[in-house]
Amino acid sequence: MSDIIKIALIPALMFLGIALRQAKVGLRARHLELLILYFTAPILLFTEALKIELDSFSLGGIAGISLAYLTLCFAVSYGLSRQFTSKARGTIVFNSTFFNSMFLPFPLIYAFYGDLSIALLFSIPVIIVHNTIGIFLASYWGHGKVGRKALIRAVTFPPLIGFFVGVLARPMLAGFVSSSAFGMLSSLGLSALYLSLIFVGLAIPLSKDSLLVFRNRVAGIITLNRLLISPIIALILIAVLNPVGIAKNTIIIMSLMPPGFTNLIIASRFGLDVKATSQSIFLPTLLSLVAVFALRFFALI
Repeated sequence: MSDIIKIALIPALMFLGIALRQAKVGLRARHLELLILYFTAPILLFTEALKIELDSFSLGGIAGISLAYLTLCFAVSYGLSRQFTSKARGTIVFNSTFFNSMFLPFPLIYAFYGDLSIALLFSIPVIIVHNTIGIFLASYWGHGKVGRKALIRAVTFPPLIGFFVGVLARPMLAGFVSSSAFGMLSSLGLSALYLSLIFVGLAIPLSKDSLLVFRNRVAGIITLNRLLISPIIALILIAVLNPVGIAKNTIIIMSLMPPGFTNLIIASRFGLDVKATSQSIFLPTLLSLVAVFALRFFALI
């Protein structure tokens, strides 16, 4: 598949998802999410973990950058939300810190570079922290208590299991990577990238109200954090730690991602501001895509 087709598929499949939702054919975002999370994404992370190759950065190096990035995003958003109520503050911090780390950036990065190794290593710490500390904080700020099942949910997250199984199986399956069977399995896993774009179209909270980001102070601060402060944090880390090539570009793309779609489910479940979360996802998703494509057009990533 040519690079032009790969890139053109990104908006095309997103709009397909929007069209399917508007057509009311019975396909829901939840159905596609289950297919991705429990089948294609675990296969994708398993096969990528088997063949992953790193040149200038080790697993610990990329994971360290990821955790440093999350910590700084948390600290800045926490500082900017001090004057808000607990519910509003939790909504700002949660959505400013935890972003779409798989459904949107993976197809972009694969289309641009054909390599998901750095994206995988950067995303794993985000997924772990999001499903443990993140949920604890969402529960505390929303319900005033800490959820007890977060740790179990984190360690049983299917894509995460797929990744660690792949890492552990590398010494035993070295020859399997060059086989035709692995090629077919890898292609099946890569279908998660394209299904995730349709999922984005199905899940994005499309409404007139979702466009009014800057009429909602909470949503406006989240958008400012994700689309301006977040990439500044990433650039500071890049300047200090000096990752190069795909590693640097991957970190920049990740830093421009909007809040994750699962944030909306978590906000609803734990009593955070659902409206502000919805508004911080719709328009910022479109703006993040415009920003990434603009950087790519000018050969900056």
